[in-house]
Amino acid sequence: MKKILLCFSTCLIILTDSAYCQNEIDALRYSTHNIFGSARYISMSGAYGALGGDLSILNQNPAGLAFYQYNEFSFTPSLDLNNSSTYYNSKKNDAARISTNLGNMGAVFSNLKSGDLWKRVNIGLGWNQLANYNNNTYIDQYNNASSLADNFLLLANGNTIERLDQFNTGPAFWSDVIDLANNTVDDSTNWYLFDNGNYISHVKGDGQKRQTKDIRTTGGLTEFSLALSGSYQDKLYLGVSIGMPNINFYENSLHSESEFSDTINDLQGFSYEEELSVSGTGINIKIGGIARLPIKNLKIAAALHSPTFFDIEENYHSSVSAYFKNSRNEEESPLNYFSYQLMTPWKIMSSASINLNKNFLMNVDYELVDFSFSRLYSDYYRFDNENDAIQELYKKSTNIRIGAELRMAPFSLRSGYGIYGSPYKNNEDYTTENYSFGAGFHHGNYFFDLAYLYSKNNSEHLLYSDNLVSPNSVINERHSIVFTLGFKY
Repeated sequence: MKKILLCFSTCLIILTDSAYCQNEIDALRYSTHNIFGSARYISMSGAYGALGGDLSILNQNPAGLAFYQYNEFSFTPSLDLNNSSTYYNSKKNDAARISTNLGNMGAVFSNLKSGDLWKRVNIGLGWNQLANYNNNTYIDQYNNASSLADNFLLLANGNTIERLDQFNTGPAFWSDVIDLANNTVDDSTNWYLFDNGNYISHVKGDGQKRQTKDIRTTGGLTEFSLALSGSYQDKLYLGVSIGMPNINFYENSLHSESEFSDTINDLQGFSYEEELSVSGTGINIKIGGIARLPIKNLKIAAALHSPTFFDIEENYHSSVSAYFKNSRNEEESPLNYFSYQLMTPWKIMSSASINLNKNFLMNVDYELVDFSFSRLYSDYYRFDNENDAIQELYKKSTNIRIGAELRMAPFSLRSGYGIYGSPYKNNEDYTTENYSFGAGFHHGNYFFDLAYLYSKNNSEHLLYSDNLVSPNSVINERHSIVFTLGFKY
């Protein structure tokens, strides 16, 4: 019967562009970066703000390009293993994804100006990865307190059928996961007599059930940069770069429930699948300076990154499938297209480095990012609630990076550590730590660098409303093997 009534109900639904998925989670995702770049840069955990001579500095402090006294081209492929471990009531589930990436590629062109106060004016072109979204997360647990169907029920109650959300409660109703409390049909109108916003669930929330969720994400955040830098008397180095980042993100999420201890209307199980595809382009400006101090071999630096202004397009789709003893119902949402703008936070960085006897150098970076500054905009929707949530949930985060290099020509050994503070006001534990080491070989007009990076962060995942279920703790780990091949000319 519902199949017949569904054809009629589509006439009652007005499809409009709506902000369905864009929220504070998206704002944080596209504002968060990790360590990517050349092998030398990664092996020092990105602690490079007061150093120069590496193309990765384009995305950190463009003043570092002014140290080049020659032209250079380099490229950096990487092999990444992203592992996600979820914990719920002491049960652990692991999922992993291996991917190959091009982490960094670019060139710098040095223009020596003998006799002038400005010793060099250099131009740099670079492409760099800023975030890697290739990841799998898997949750498998038994729950006798609630069901996703309870969440559908909470959202549906009080709404007539034509006012049900097209992306969750609507498909849940038409697939028979939830139903009207009285679903008697008026034969004269071929519609429900009691379409009054009172619904029931076909899943017994307080009965035992198995819940699984499989989340698969792919894509990344990359940036193309164009930089100009100069060296004034080899004491002051200034630089500016224009960054043009690109978002490519895809997520498929499948929530399933089965093995019910008690069933209603012979419901054996159901699933809720969501599919999100995102693309976006943006622009930002970075400025920076490095100064040599009178104290021998000591340099200090500062850099300022403007917000990135993104234009983003999303396509979202969902479906609900219900499995009964002798049948299966499946209902799909319409495809929702939405475009919006995102402004990410400012970033401020200060750095200091020391070079001892030209054999040992060390750099320390201190970085400040205010994630509560992010804002969502659109010509079609006011993001008042979402922007309020950004200010309520997020805060200023401090990041510290330390890196060192020991040179034993033609070889170099490097190591680094970085800690990125939690962006959340109410949870200081959601930090990210990076440990890295590597080696390099430089000879004549070419060089080869190798690095290993281990990155770990804590987070959580909520299956549905926190009024119904506790979140799963999540530990994400990334293992990266990176190598760079470069040529000087």
